[in-house]
Amino acid sequence: MNVIISNKAKEALSSLNIDVIKKMDGEFSVDDIISTFSNFYFNRMIIDITAIKDRFNVSNLQKLSASLDASKIVLFLDDDPRITNSYLSKIISLGIYNFTRELSGITYLMENPNSYRDVAQYHDLASEDESKLNETKQEKPTSNTYIAPMSSNATSETTSSSTRTRVIGFKDLTLDAGATTLIYMLKKQLKSKKVLAIELNSNDFSYFNDGELMSVTSEKLDSVKAKFKQFEYVFIDINNSGIETKDICDDVIYLLEPSTIKLNTLMRRDRQALEKIKNEKIVLNKSLLTVSDVKEFEYEAKVQMFYNIPPLDERKDHQMVLDSFLAKLGINNSGESSNRLFDIFKK
Repeated sequence: MNVIISNKAKEALSSLNIDVIKKMDGEFSVDDIISTFSNFYFNRMIIDITAIKDRFNVSNLQKLSASLDASKIVLFLDDDPRITNSYLSKIISLGIYNFTRELSGITYLMENPNSYRDVAQYHDLASEDESKLNETKQEKPTSNTYIAPMSSNATSETTSSSTRTRVIGFKDLTLDAGATTLIYMLKKQLKSKKVLAIELNSNDFSYFNDGELMSVTSEKLDSVKAKFKQFEYVFIDINNSGIETKDICDDVIYLLEPSTIKLNTLMRRDRQALEKIKNEKIVLNKSLLTVSDVKEFEYEAKVQMFYNIPPLDERKDHQMVLDSFLAKLGINNSGESSNRLFDIFKK
């Protein structure tokens, strides 16, 4: 059962189709919330950010995360301009990884909570460390400007993009696992990057009415390779082209739709299908599996999933779960406009 603490978003949160054991409406101090729920069992606590008194004093949220299980908290954000990158970075430092501005985001996060890996790209360690340094010295340093070390993903991306194009292939393991549509959505997501999207031996891209998408036969792929160097990233829908992916791709993503009928069809076709690629990047796509479901599936299949992508609306230009997926691939999409950045985590 779940808890909802609401204020200005009371009407919106009341429309959620979830089991609720207790509701609180109004503006409350963190101490009030802690005293009410410190010995109260709940599955998820959905908190309207406007229901927290003095919510921009991060020490209040620190007290909340220290007294309650931060992994069970889902913050519903408003449009206050003070909710900036810096504010959310501080929330992440407190261990609160689940926040959104969309009702659909709440529903998703309740079953698919973020881990630090999902929000790490928004965690600004540099500014936090510099802030602490300034507090202790009570003045700004006059020399030796602090430069935060880059993560391994960021380093690899910078090196890769500065030297050559990164080519990523997508291949459906189960029938119609969604490689074509996923590539289309990823290209839209990466508006700040130069991305070439190609499908082999098919003409499905034509249904998206996007003239920048390219459909070629595998025989003509060599003639297209000369254009790769004009782009930062090339996404290729491999389909059943039979090409040697390792000859042209830096990475290959194997897409698996984990419905019973699709999995059984795959196993009947080849019982060793997952075993053969157990060391590759296997992604669950169009997946309704929860975190616990994925762990159980990994145990039974004896393979580890690279990522779990839920069903998405391809008509939308930006979906935060894809930013998290791209970040895990080492592709930083932080160049997107700030007004979209916090629309939803794992939409």
